[in-house]
Amino acid sequence: MFVIEFITEWVKFHWLWVLIFSVITIIGSLVGVSALMISLPPDYFTRKKHVSSIRHPILRVFLHILKNTFGVAALIAGFIMLFTPGQGILTVFVGVILCDFPGKRNLERKLIGRPFLLSTVNRIRLRYNRPPIVLNDDFYKK
Repeated sequence: MFVIEFITEWVKFHWLWVLIFSVITIIGSLVGVSALMISLPPDYFTRKKHVSSIRHPILRVFLHILKNTFGVAALIAGFIMLFTPGQGILTVFVGVILCDFPGKRNLERKLIGRPFLLSTVNRIRLRYNRPPIVLNDDFYKK
């Protein structure tokens, strides 16, 4: 009970900072999610294997850790945005794309197979003159 009262009082005195932080995170999520969606190749979900073009092992490990860190942050932010203003579903999707874990490809395929998410991603891509995400016929069987 004490924690809830403390948070309530803190927000009362710092409402302007909370508002500024909320606006910044909404704008940041819009820009970040849009940037990732337009940078994906159209055949991203139908490719068999993704190969890194980075050959230096230390740089590859560092970027792998950095990518997963951003992925976890996007997952957490996306789950929060499911209940607050923001693009929760798209941000969770971005987090899944950035993280590496067993079964990732199957989860990505299930998520992008949702008509609402696919149409939203393709609408963002169309706005920036990018070709739509392509899904082959056997995509839905998996």
